[in-house]
Amino acid sequence: MNFQLEQNLKEAEAAYHLYQTGRSVVSITKNNRSVEYNRANIHQLKTYIDDLRAQLGISNSRRRRPAGGFC
Repeated sequence: MNFQLEQNLKEAEAAYHLYQTGRSVVSITKNNRSVEYNRANIHQLKTYIDDLRAQLGISNSRRRRPAGGFC
């Protein structure tokens, strides 16, 4: 696996975690420059994470509730 891609993924996931746990602005280094994400553009960070995972061959599947209603 590509060490740099793995490092980028770890940094991006850590930043996303900080955002999810209350930080209003998070920052990562992307293409040798600092990029800030906030409420308005956090979806771009998630897309970046998904892209890095795809490049590394890591599944992006998420757990989903079973189909059907509650009885």
